Amino acid sequence: MTADDYRQLTESTSVPIFTGEQIYLRQNFRELIDRYAIDILGPDPADMGGISELKWVAQHADLYGIKIAPHGTFNGLLGLAAHVQVGATMPENFIAFEYTQAAPFWYDIVEGLPNPIVKDGLIDVWDRPGLGVNFIVKEAKKYLSEEDKNFFD
Repeated sequence: MTADDYRQLTESTSVPIFTGEQIYLRQNFRELIDRYAIDILGPDPADMGGISELKWVAQHADLYGIKIAPHGTFNGLLGLAAHVQVGATMPENFIAFEYTQAAPFWYDIVEGLPNPIVKDGLIDVWDRPGLGVNFIVKEAKKYLSEEDKNFFD
């Protein structure tokens, strides 16, 4: 669909229109934003070029009053950590992000993850450098399938 198609759809309904999870690079969001073609953008940082690209899109969308609800979690807990950190830096248009339910072993393989992660529908931003978590390779190896045993070697 083109930006014009999305704008026509958005204008014809009271249901908020969301897209963005399969759009690549910030340049490809510009027309949707500049034409007020959607109500909510859901860029996936793994598809669009990372969390800095996500932040750029969020800031640009904020100028137009378009909400941001990032898609995806980079396949798990490190993605969750990235979403928490970038979400904390976004303008007021940030409304939510996708959250993958924590597997019990996450707490074995990552240091610094709050437990529980979600409290009353919110996630506190942890105050450690970088993504705020440390991946423990030695512990993660215990959870690899036989064919993946050498993944970290």
